[in-house]
Amino acid sequence: MLLVLHEIELGSGNPDASKEFYHKSLGLPLAVDQDQLKVVRPNVDGLDFNLSTHLSAPRVIISFLTRDLEGVMDELKRQGRPFSGPRPSHLGMTSVQLEDPDGYTVKINMPTEGSPQWLKDKAARIGTAALVASGH
Repeated sequence: MLLVLHEIELGSGNPDASKEFYHKSLGLPLAVDQDQLKVVRPNVDGLDFNLSTHLSAPRVIISFLTRDLEGVMDELKRQGRPFSGPRPSHLGMTSVQLEDPDGYTVKINMPTEGSPQWLKDKAARIGTAALVASGH
């Protein structure tokens, strides 16, 4: 059986605040903006990332990959968003960690020299638009 990840759905106490975080702070394109449902595109073809009120808000770690962790940190600092790191992470990556408005843990990872080649290749394919886009 072949399975492909279709969507990630997070329960949200305040979908508008979550939308602002993922769309404005992390620069993810907004696809759906309804009262109780926000859908952002996580820059992965065919994958939806849903923020909705019909689920409770359990703890989930959401990880993103970047080629420019310094740029991400600079943008988060500019916005006054608290984060921890950078610190070493699994697979030889360096990461920063922060929380979204509902308390979900968000990690932003960047491969290093010590990361496996496949992970470095994946990061190299990230488009020129940063995961955190200023002016969005």
